[in-house]
Amino acid sequence: MKDIIIWAIHAPAGTLVLVSAVFAMFAKKGSVLHRKAGSYFTVFMMVMLVSGIVAAYLKNSIDDMMLGAIVMYTVFTAWLTAHHKKNEAGILEVTALIWIVGFAITAFSISMDWQEVETPFAYLVWGGLAILCALGDIRNLYYLGLSGTQRIIRHVWRIGFSLIWAALAFTDKIVKMMGANLKNMQEEQLLFIVAVPTLLILITIMYWITQILFFSREKFAAYDEPTE
Repeated sequence: MKDIIIWAIHAPAGTLVLVSAVFAMFAKKGSVLHRKAGSYFTVFMMVMLVSGIVAAYLKNSIDDMMLGAIVMYTVFTAWLTAHHKKNEAGILEVTALIWIVGFAITAFSISMDWQEVETPFAYLVWGGLAILCALGDIRNLYYLGLSGTQRIIRHVWRIGFSLIWAALAFTDKIVKMMGANLKNMQEEQLLFIVAVPTLLILITIMYWITQILFFSREKFAAYDEPTE
């Protein structure tokens, strides 16, 4: 059952995630194409993540379930940030805050039982990231929704985080199709298969954040309209 979910739902959805992400990243920001591609990206990501969490549950992998849970949060809040009008926040933002606080508590609880988990440090990192995200959500709610470049940057970095994990998941599936395993691969192979794609995504995200902050602040601040 697990393999059927992975290869029939999870992997195809992940492929569509990357395709829609390419259109969203290179389309004119704020255009109809950009917004539609972003909506498709969100839908495909949710399908990929839900199916991945179900498969992780079936194989009793807490690590994969937790990773899926935090990426679901970043995808949802990235979409929500772009979907709402400027200075707009409501019950969905509160729900996201409750979700990420619950995630942080769970992550820290698991890390304390370090003898029972393979990567306790990862849970500390995830818990710390969750706290930072929660603080951002509290700030967002306090101001009843961000506006201008702050709103766009919130959208961009959360999409970027989600996209990195989508790319890594896609890479993992390709490696497994080749009959290999990331843990057993040589450093040179890991460099080209894992590090290079991740670095390219990071460079792209940093490029857009730099553009927003220093070169096109007024233009990006004008994209304070709800997603169709």
